[in-house]
Amino acid sequence: MKAMVLRQCGPIDSNPLRCEELPDPVPDLGQVRVRVRACGICRTDLHVIEGDLPHQTQPIIPGHQVIGTVDLLGPGTKRYSVGQRIGIAWLHQ
Repeated sequence: MKAMVLRQCGPIDSNPLRCEELPDPVPDLGQVRVRVRACGICRTDLHVIEGDLPHQTQPIIPGHQVIGTVDLLGPGTKRYSVGQRIGIAWLHQ
């Protein structure tokens, strides 16, 4: 998968995000994998990117306002189906 990755905080004008090719994630028990169609970056994300807010360890992939399609189900997942369009407000992991 491709993702915009933050490995070191910096002013947004210095382009601290880098487009990287990463391994496709595999959903765990009760999880789904989503093929992202659109992802919003809010002001809080910008604060994290610029280092204004403390964050866990880097690298991170900012953004949590997602629209996409379920493309893989983890074991035991019953609420969603492959091909279902979904919106995600917050990510657990």
